Amino acid sequence: MPPALFRDMTLTIGIVGLGNIGFAMATNLIARGHKIIGYRRSDMGNFVAAGGVPATSPRDVAEKADFVITSLPSAQAVTDVYEGPDGIAAAGRSGLVVFELSTVPIGAKLAAREKLEAAGMVMLDGTISGNPVYFADRTAAAFIGGDRAAFDRYAAPLRDMTDKVTWLGPFGAGRVAKFIALYLVCAHTLAAAEAFELATRCGIDRHAMFEAIQGSNASSAMLESRGALMLDRDYAAFSQDKDGKAAARAKDEPGAGTTRGMESRVRQVVRLTEFARDLGGKYPLMEAMNAAYGEAVADGVGRYDIAEVFEHLMAEGPESREIEDVLALLARAG
Repeated sequence: MPPALFRDMTLTIGIVGLGNIGFAMATNLIARGHKIIGYRRSDMGNFVAAGGVPATSPRDVAEKADFVITSLPSAQAVTDVYEGPDGIAAAGRSGLVVFELSTVPIGAKLAAREKLEAAGMVMLDGTISGNPVYFADRTAAAFIGGDRAAFDRYAAPLRDMTDKVTWLGPFGAGRVAKFIALYLVCAHTLAAAEAFELATRCGIDRHAMFEAIQGSNASSAMLESRGALMLDRDYAAFSQDKDGKAAARAKDEPGAGTTRGMESRVRQVVRLTEFARDLGGKYPLMEAMNAAYGEAVADGVGRYDIAEVFEHLMAEGPESREIEDVLALLARAG
């Protein structure tokens, strides 16, 4: 079917993996009139309540959908969903297009693609930048790599999922784009933390500084989201999926360590930095960011989120200087 015919049509779209991200995709697509058939191993009550149609297996999804999206938590889950006896490949639907949107090692995706191609199916690689809150306001981004014709065929219904869906190049480009987005998120968060550190040490009220910058050309999405957490230095209600799980877990497990929220993201930054070094070139900001977050984790900072890098920056020296000192330093700086 030519791409243009999909622009004003509703489709049966399959989603395998109805966790926080998969469920957010599903609800947006249902709201745009698509029939969503979905599968997850655990309870699908919330999916059914939202208007979704439950399937019995990934194979069942692949047999009934016009195209399929997968959003899975691990490389093993990708292997199971694609290659298992009730997996997508077992559906044997030649020509079926599958968008694999999990953030997992590329090797798992390559193995799944080989299995699908042997069954005559087409798999594209993708990743997501954003969480359910970003899906709710349609600002989450999907980065897609792979067969351009297959992408173009389904680009319009994919953009019913979120407004920002972009084809970036061959298979694997989606995974690279996720690394680049990760870099910018972490770099902008660190920049916001340093900006508020500077304001605080100069005796400027952080709330006033935030209000002055918000919406201006000096602002950023991270300053306005994660930077906002730094104003009252209260991070406990924040979690990556915005459902309070990180806060609840930390409250229930006070002896479980203090860097749960930051350390997984910092591991990603380390991998990103190593990847960039292997590519060649110079990345001075990335190297500095990698060091700063690493030091924060080593100091036990970051139970809930990377926004807590602000606490690491504020740990040394006087929190604010006397105004006479600030003016003297300002005069020296010109």
